[in-house]
Amino acid sequence: MDGRGKAFESNAEFILTSGAALSPDASWIENSRLAELTREQKRKFTHICPDFVAELTSPSDRLTRVQKKMSEWIENGVQLGWLLDADNRTVYIYRPGRECERLAGSLRLEGEGPVAGFVLELESIWSSL
Repeated sequence: MDGRGKAFESNAEFILTSGAALSPDASWIENSRLAELTREQKRKFTHICPDFVAELTSPSDRLTRVQKKMSEWIENGVQLGWLLDADNRTVYIYRPGRECERLAGSLRLEGEGPVAGFVLELESIWSSL
């Protein structure tokens, strides 16, 4: 992105306030929050909730299970979450204090809040699945 934070891939695991240990497909954390962590905390699965997460359903996923996971992310501090339901070419957008927004057939997602300025082109994702 633009250097405001750090992106993580699916091998990152985060320990949430709820005690859950979750690994999103992609995530992003603002640099100022990462700077608060000690060197030792950065070397292991840390007790921090990303500012942004993205999940992509796989053929073995049940949509309701992944939707529940997205709600848990939001309840623990994620400011923006994107759930990409590949089979149905549908995106669910999660934000704190708001109903989940459903976008069917979208070819582009524009970031907001913590990832303002980020654009995800969905055509290549949809066509590769």
